[in-house]
Amino acid sequence: MILRLTRRALSFGTRRKLTQYETTADRILVLEGDHRRLSARGLLDRATELRQRVQAGTSLDEIKEEAFALAREAARRALNEHPVPVQIIGALALHDGHLAEMRTGEGKTLTATLVCALNGLTGRGVHIGTPNDYLAERDAAWMRPVYDLLGLSAGVITQEMDDDERREAYCCDITYGVASEFCFDYLRDNLKLSAAETVQRGHSFALVDEADATLIDEASMPLALFGPLGDHSRFYEVIDVLIASLQPSHYEVDHLRRVTLTEAGYSEVELRLQQQGLLKASSTLHDSVSISLLHHIMQSLRAHVVLARDRDYVVANGRVIIVDRLTGRPMPGRRYDEGLHQALEAKESCAIGEETRTVAAITFQTYFRRYDKLCGMTGTAKADAEEYKEVYGLDVISIPTHRPMIRVDGAVLHSTAAGKFQAILRELEDAAARGQPVLIGAPSIERSEALAAMLETNGWSQQNPATQNLGSSRTFAVLNAKHHAREAQIIAEAGAPGAVTIATAMAGRGTDIRLGGEHADAATRAKVIAAGGLLVIGSTHHDHGRMDEQLRGRAGRQGDPGRSIFHASLDDEFLKTAAIDAPPLTEQTPTIAPSVASRLIEAAQKRHETRSFDRRLGLLRFDTIIQRQRENVYDLRQSIRDGSDTLILAKRLRHETVDDLINRFAAPTAPWDIAGLDHAIRSVLTLAIDIRPPSSDPKADARALAQRITAAADRWTAGKIASMGETTFVDILRRLMMAAIDHLWSEQSERLDYLKRRIGDRGLPSHKVIAEFQIEAFTLFELMIADFRRDVTAYAMRVGILPTHVIPMSEHC
Repeated sequence: MILRLTRRALSFGTRRKLTQYETTADRILVLEGDHRRLSARGLLDRATELRQRVQAGTSLDEIKEEAFALAREAARRALNEHPVPVQIIGALALHDGHLAEMRTGEGKTLTATLVCALNGLTGRGVHIGTPNDYLAERDAAWMRPVYDLLGLSAGVITQEMDDDERREAYCCDITYGVASEFCFDYLRDNLKLSAAETVQRGHSFALVDEADATLIDEASMPLALFGPLGDHSRFYEVIDVLIASLQPSHYEVDHLRRVTLTEAGYSEVELRLQQQGLLKASSTLHDSVSISLLHHIMQSLRAHVVLARDRDYVVANGRVIIVDRLTGRPMPGRRYDEGLHQALEAKESCAIGEETRTVAAITFQTYFRRYDKLCGMTGTAKADAEEYKEVYGLDVISIPTHRPMIRVDGAVLHSTAAGKFQAILRELEDAAARGQPVLIGAPSIERSEALAAMLETNGWSQQNPATQNLGSSRTFAVLNAKHHAREAQIIAEAGAPGAVTIATAMAGRGTDIRLGGEHADAATRAKVIAAGGLLVIGSTHHDHGRMDEQLRGRAGRQGDPGRSIFHASLDDEFLKTAAIDAPPLTEQTPTIAPSVASRLIEAAQKRHETRSFDRRLGLLRFDTIIQRQRENVYDLRQSIRDGSDTLILAKRLRHETVDDLINRFAAPTAPWDIAGLDHAIRSVLTLAIDIRPPSSDPKADARALAQRITAAADRWTAGKIASMGETTFVDILRRLMMAAIDHLWSEQSERLDYLKRRIGDRGLPSHKVIAEFQIEAFTLFELMIADFRRDVTAYAMRVGILPTHVIPMSEHC
């Protein structure tokens, strides 16, 4: 009852907002006549006036109607496209910091120009994050003429750009780019040695396009910068040969794709390692000294048994490239960490990259919450509304369609895979006879190629651009991570009469399949409409129901006719990995009753979605704790890089280091370790100081000793400054401090990653895991800061010329 009332209240709130937006949109439309009469100069002058008002203190809400109307007129002049009322409503929702759910084909790219133009007037920068380079470059080039008419600059960030090009793009009023590139630039900026070297200029406003791809699907994998540790390729090759020779009896894989060695497997691996000289005859993989070796064994086993080529990764140009499992899109530049990527390279006989360590890392969840205002848009958002609200503070607003949706949807669950494929083939042949274009969705590269092989067996042939057989009868195109370079071309023709396209979930993300083809005339479009519009065939259900809706959404755009049908079977992986019990079958039941099938599919997808959500939420809870440390480290580093009090900071660190040494070796409540203190003073402070045993008042003696050591260290440093000059000394010291904090934070990141795994292996109740991690992570952070104090002090005491005339070699307490 409470849940139902809550949903009803939320629904009422959404309807009330839509009503408000509709009223505002009507007022914006009224301004159309006035703006149509403006000259190009007049349009620019109006926009300039709004910019001046905003920068003088006028709020964006006060001028949003005028700004939207100007942007709408600019779009009409530049693109011959006039944002319709539902697009204005979508832009208003975006401006209010919501996530706008707009169906495929409703014009999200054009909608974004309205809110980006408005927020671009602040001059503080607007960032538009897309799923891939193609969309970033396309949208920037497509919409730039609109911004030009308003006097706004638009830039784009791509992976190949150097820092100067990136800096120029970020200086624009509106900057398009792949979402991950914004994250990487943030991480890289926090490793720069001067403020002038940084490329970003703040985090004011971000709009995430295809938000579900970035904020949900990719949120479970942190983005990391790596530094090399060295070449260990021969080691990986030896381990790979060993693992490749194992038999299925040597390991077990559970339904969650976790692999473990059996007892027979451990015995076999240990024997092979001993033969290779990698494990002593008296040792086992369970010994503490073998932890690292066991880790690499398990990573290689995972590479061979769990990760599959053309599903989890592809091999292109001699490189292993990770594939996003949900979208099927390649992710160049991403690498598995902890030796897993090297294990895959050894498995595929590719050049093995240097082993790396994490230099800096962040999640999409943490990065995008840095913005003063965040919004997003996608075609499917309602299913994840709870996560958007809990993680990002975004309310989902479903925007009405411009025209009524008339697409017909259906689903059939077959008892066998063979029956499913025969049904898909019949659907395809019937559509081909009518000249109806068909899009067949596949969950992975592997399955897309299996479907292609099935079609070839039944008299179809794959299109070959080299022989120009595009569009010939009984041909099909394949769109997956292997063919992503031809994505735009394949999608442009996917709506042509009789076109057949097999695609993973990456299928034209952010692009529309137009009936008749991208440049079709009215007669061709009418022919496709008469054939029934686009037919979408799902070859299985996805783990997430949202992905099913995305595939269905390729058909029926903007009120077009269309049909979608999912053909799945009880043998499909999404049902097996969900561990859902199948109903009893007989030979007379080739398909499952629709009501039973619906319950099975819904239960399986709910289980997958819950697992994914829990995994992302767990990652966020860990990363929230890590983010507090990251912010402290970055703030400290920025104060060192940009501040003018380097000597004051160095003095404080030096004094605190002396206090650390006294507390460790000469604590008032314990016997003094004079030899240990003498060694520490010599190694850290480079001073030789006579230390006498404490008297009857060890507390006062410890305090006096600390003052003597501090004074000696201060005089030593003052002598260095006098010898080298303050400017030179400060410049060296600043660089030493930044190098120290970078190195220590890299080590801390690795320790925190290890702690996450160790905490998870303790079998603690779920509510105690985060609390335990927070306590131990804070302890590690305090140790890191102590190391920073000591390292900076030790470096500073060793800088420059030895001023022997300043300090006597012996100090007494």
